[in-house]
Amino acid sequence: MKKIEYFYNIIYYFFYRASIKFANFIAKPIFFIYKYIYKIPKIRQYYNNKGINDPLEWHKQKFKNELLENTNLGYGTIIGAGLAQFTFVLFYIGIYHIFKYSFLPTFEDSFGYVLTVTYILAFTTDVILCQKDDKGEKYIKEFNKRKGWWRTKWKIITILSLFLSLWFSLTTSSGGNVGQFLISLHSNI
Repeated sequence: MKKIEYFYNIIYYFFYRASIKFANFIAKPIFFIYKYIYKIPKIRQYYNNKGINDPLEWHKQKFKNELLENTNLGYGTIIGAGLAQFTFVLFYIGIYHIFKYSFLPTFEDSFGYVLTVTYILAFTTDVILCQKDDKGEKYIKEFNKRKGWWRTKWKIITILSLFLSLWFSLTTSSGGNVGQFLISLHSNI
């Protein structure tokens, strides 16, 4: 269980870092515009009265510390957890397909129900492996200290885990090779 927790938190961490980098990329043009807005005398005077000498740097720090990299509930944690959960949703859908086509090949299901149940399972997995006892925050602090080859290796594994879970979900569906094979095992269909 500890290895699954570690693996899940690594995936969560690198999705967290990727969402922060994406948000920084999107924010650059906005801060470029802010740079000229803060040169307007009335606006500059407003911030000077509040004791802020450089409002652009103040907003950049506030954006970074409170919105992006806040490990409690920031943009990075929300998007990172969502992508990690989505990876597990795809994995659980693949497991559902295998179970369905192995034991109940004629069962008619609603994809909305399947998606709801698998997302509840993925969310429960996230709560147990990452949110309970603030494990996610502890792992983020631990992983921020690591450098070099470890980071490169796990970035690649994180990206591959998303694509492999998508591949697993699609190949086990009724249109995929594994799904068609499991359905063909039942000759009376």
